[in-house]
Amino acid sequence: MALTWCVVILLVGSLTVTQVAAVSKVRSSCPNGWFFYKANCYGVFKYPLRWSEAEFDCQSYGHGAHLASILDAAEADIIGTHISAQKINHPVWIGLHDPEQNRRWKWTDGSTYNYRSWLRNQPDNYHQKEYCVELSCIEKFQTWNDAICNQASPYVCKFKP
Repeated sequence: MALTWCVVILLVGSLTVTQVAAVSKVRSSCPNGWFFYKANCYGVFKYPLRWSEAEFDCQSYGHGAHLASILDAAEADIIGTHISAQKINHPVWIGLHDPEQNRRWKWTDGSTYNYRSWLRNQPDNYHQKEYCVELSCIEKFQTWNDAICNQASPYVCKFKP
């Protein structure tokens, strides 16, 4: 009977080790300097690029990377926290845009546009030129503003490893 319990304990222990190893493997597959959250890797980049240049740079990492989609408040919070920790004090590009310029917002990674976190009175398409979306630094990068795509800003990328 004691031998049976030892085998059971060893089996349970090996399952736990296997699970931890699998999680570590996923996390280690994020590029250096990126962070892991809920099965995704995120990279925050301080150097400013235009929206299309930032999207191109994100895609260059492969793995289906794009400017980040933000699908719920918890994800918004973790992204905002990481941006704030880097002492960025400018708006930051995300992957939401209006590619057909008809006020129908789409995520570059194809995610469904359900969660919304617009600043008050946004989107406003000021001067009919705002077709890309940035995280506002006004509210700790938790809210969105539509902006002119040709302005250069820091950006955040996302992919599933």
